[in-house]
Amino acid sequence: MQRLLDGNKRLLSSQTLHTQTLDQIRRHATGQSPYAQVFGCADSRVPVEAIFDEDFGDVFVTRTAGNVLSEPTIGTIEYGVVALNTPLIMVLGHQSCGAVKAAVEAAKDPAKTPQGALGALVSALVPAAQQVADRGGDVYAAALEAHIRATVATLQGNPVLAGRITDGRLRVVGASYDLATAKVTVY
Repeated sequence: MQRLLDGNKRLLSSQTLHTQTLDQIRRHATGQSPYAQVFGCADSRVPVEAIFDEDFGDVFVTRTAGNVLSEPTIGTIEYGVVALNTPLIMVLGHQSCGAVKAAVEAAKDPAKTPQGALGALVSALVPAAQQVADRGGDVYAAALEAHIRATVATLQGNPVLAGRITDGRLRVVGASYDLATAKVTVY
């Protein structure tokens, strides 16, 4: 985790080490050995390798809107642990997440839940929004944190991952990325 956070510090101080070049792509074409994995939001403003100043092959990345888990997504995360031996999973949400905002609005008024598959995605976030609805303050930030914490707990309870967590070979953490400052904060 410290390596990820050190990369974020380099980004914040404009001291990045990794540039994306064709030579870098070619160097990693024959395999990968990521030291960590990040389950992030699909938002185009949250480029994981840039946020953590990492190179091709360093981080195994899975992304869905709002960090919503599904069986195939969990399978992808399991692959990172089982096949690639990543010792860390960071669930990385971000401020101003449109999916979280939609869930907060749907929690207030279920008629605002979108139709179709998008509605299913938003509905998956509604429990976190409901959990923090009466807290006051920034309900969107609170709903984001509640959802990230719940996602971490779900992954920690996953039977494929649990044994590795128990014996210290795997850690699952939650964090948030601030779009305005580029700072990552671990919960």
